[in-house]
Amino acid sequence: MAKKPHHLAFHWAWGLRAHFNSLIAIVAVFALILTLSLTAINAPKPVLSTPRNSSSIEKTISAPKPVLSTLRNSSSTEKCNLFSGRWVYDDSSTHPLYSGLLCPYIHDEIGCDKYGRNDTSYQKWKWQPNQCNLPSFNSTKLLERLRDKRMVFVGDSLNRNQWVSMVCLLESSIPVYEKSMNYNGSTLSFNAKKYNATVDFYWAPLLLESNCDDPVKHRVSNRMFRAGAVETHARHYANADILIFNSYLWWKKPRMKMKILHGSFDDKVQVYDEVEMIKGFEIALKTWSQWLQDNVRLHKKELYFMSLSPTHACVH
Repeated sequence: MAKKPHHLAFHWAWGLRAHFNSLIAIVAVFALILTLSLTAINAPKPVLSTPRNSSSIEKTISAPKPVLSTLRNSSSTEKCNLFSGRWVYDDSSTHPLYSGLLCPYIHDEIGCDKYGRNDTSYQKWKWQPNQCNLPSFNSTKLLERLRDKRMVFVGDSLNRNQWVSMVCLLESSIPVYEKSMNYNGSTLSFNAKKYNATVDFYWAPLLLESNCDDPVKHRVSNRMFRAGAVETHARHYANADILIFNSYLWWKKPRMKMKILHGSFDDKVQVYDEVEMIKGFEIALKTWSQWLQDNVRLHKKELYFMSLSPTHACVH
């Protein structure tokens, strides 16, 4: 039941956009943004149509303009666009903001310091907005902002890296007996007991229910997600106060097409559409964002979405 769709360039303008190039610096920026309690997302609803068969793949959406977080410039009455800026080298003693050798939660595959990488200058870069200066990072202040709250990173291993960096930024100021880490299937959960604050990661590389959802065994030759199936994952994070989503790398697979399943993964006979990866990415994001608009009280939450990010795969 496959149909070859027309090539469609993807344009996305729902929510906040962030396009960063450094693992450690991006998390620091997020931490600072959250510390400053910036404007939460309040974008208008997109018009969504979910495909039901091969003849209905091509749909349209009216996408609103992005809402950018802003900060009042202390030296003027103008607002500062935090996402307009540049990376600058900071050779001060404040960078890096944490040690990969001292943080107990760094995974081996990203333990550059642990395995002897000598060039650590990449840890010295920080984000500098064009119109203002960000305050110095303070883990205690951020923990106070997170008191009685739940922050969840949702997505693939790139977002897991952002999560573990956030945890490392916070944990160094917390005594051992006042923090804990819990691994439960697709959810990794760090708890700061004194603050009743949790910082979680939830594995959902395609955002919708898919055949890539196993947090360990997810390398499959053919990728497929179930049409409209957002709640399978959303029930694990919908109650969070702060949500950081990412998705892009899993859709960037040369010569592979995405299958969109109509029905259940348990069905003996599976009915699906087959589309180009970029089209599947568009359909998934529209479905996911519409579900959030319809089912989550967005005005009471802070939401961020990261799209294009640097890969962490080995390049030979």
